[in-house]
Amino acid sequence: MKQLVETEPGPSTAVIKDAWYVCSWSGDLRHELIARRIADEPMALYRTPAGRPVAMADRCPHRHYLLSLGKLVGDAVQCGYHGFTFDPSGRCTFVPGQAEVPRAAGVRTYPIVERDGVVWVFPGDPALADPARIPATPWIAEWNAVTGYARIGARVVLLIDNLMDLSHETYLHPSQIGTPEVAETPIETSSDGNVVRVTRHMLGVECPPFYQAATGITGRIDRSQEIAFHAPAFWALSVRIAPAGSSGTGFRSKVLHGLTPETAHSSHDFWCIVRESDRDDRSKDEQIVARQTAVLMEDVFALEALEAQLQRTTERVPEISIGIDRGGLLARRALQERSPKLPA
Repeated sequence: MKQLVETEPGPSTAVIKDAWYVCSWSGDLRHELIARRIADEPMALYRTPAGRPVAMADRCPHRHYLLSLGKLVGDAVQCGYHGFTFDPSGRCTFVPGQAEVPRAAGVRTYPIVERDGVVWVFPGDPALADPARIPATPWIAEWNAVTGYARIGARVVLLIDNLMDLSHETYLHPSQIGTPEVAETPIETSSDGNVVRVTRHMLGVECPPFYQAATGITGRIDRSQEIAFHAPAFWALSVRIAPAGSSGTGFRSKVLHGLTPETAHSSHDFWCIVRESDRDDRSKDEQIVARQTAVLMEDVFALEALEAQLQRTTERVPEISIGIDRGGLLARRALQERSPKLPA
């Protein structure tokens, strides 16, 4: 792209179905029904007594009642309206008032994989559900991890834009993680088609309040941000914080986001912060969760306001993009390769 200015068609509302998406953190999926729409597919999620995760279409074939409003009977789902019961494969095993089960009474189930503390689901063509394409997240089990979740009333590409251009921290999050140097420091970008990387290294800069609380480091710091976006649905930020000029490893952590479309105009954000430097110290967890939630709510406010503005706009108005948008534009183009609905 041009170094300074380029017009773009704007953020798409396309929903990509043929992809692995985070649908839950492992610790949040229990032996209880959860209703969750993933890539416009209504699902009932649960874990069997043996620990197996299940993703089932959230609709009974009898009268289309939500299965998530039913109950679990062992490892099966019983519809709360008329009692139709479905095993984890979606096969109907019981109907009321008769011994014979109609052959068409089954329910769709979705490929689902639990790995490294994350539950992934594939809402598209099951023939394309290759688990080898799931990003690895070993740090969740190996490091000190805290997790959270937010539903955002904005299309997922806006969330991706937000995370690929961290210069917004300077202006949207000045009381937590933003300092002037984030917006002023040049970035380096690269892409291999599937993973888009954005790197920013800041030397001798101000330590923001969030990192002071998390690390105990004050004064000037060396700070790095290394983003890896695994298109279309997972984002990982490697962070290093150290006293300015020090040669040690400093404080290292990762911020992870599962970026899951709910509908064309809403999304799920599954976030996780993992800390290597104090992996055995749980005393900071509550404070880190509170601060991360505060940062995320600032993002939610901005993204939902932007979504509302886009929906109010009846004419097609191109965007102006500049140098700091290179990572976001590479991410959008990686999404475009996976969906013919996205504009060229």
